[in-house]
Amino acid sequence: MWKILIVDDNSENRQLLVEILRDMAQCTAVSGGKEAIEEYGRSLTKEPYHLILLDIEMPEIDGLEILRNIRENEKSRGIDLGDGIPVIMVTVHKKPFLNAFYQGCTDYILKPIDPDKLRKKIQEKLDKFNSF
Repeated sequence: MWKILIVDDNSENRQLLVEILRDMAQCTAVSGGKEAIEEYGRSLTKEPYHLILLDIEMPEIDGLEILRNIRENEKSRGIDLGDGIPVIMVTVHKKPFLNAFYQGCTDYILKPIDPDKLRKKIQEKLDKFNSF
């Protein structure tokens, strides 16, 4: 079963994503940037996540800053951009995801979430990730 980290400051969104993915992934859901960075770091020492669903707009540390942190961590470990963990940005606005692509996100999905579309995107990313 896949292991997915969900990062969203809205508890209803986190619960919805966990429910949508319960048959295909073991999900850990966190509510903020600091928790996300800590959880991602902890996972590297035991069992890394296969994918991250990352909300863009959050208080304190936004999704773009978390994404930069993840990609910098990967770069320091010799992982080239594009070869790291797939990160799908989750947002209600279309404009911010363009900046997310420049920061190294893998894909995006707009809210409200279409469950079938989300599962399909995740399956595509993880199939590609596993083919290396």
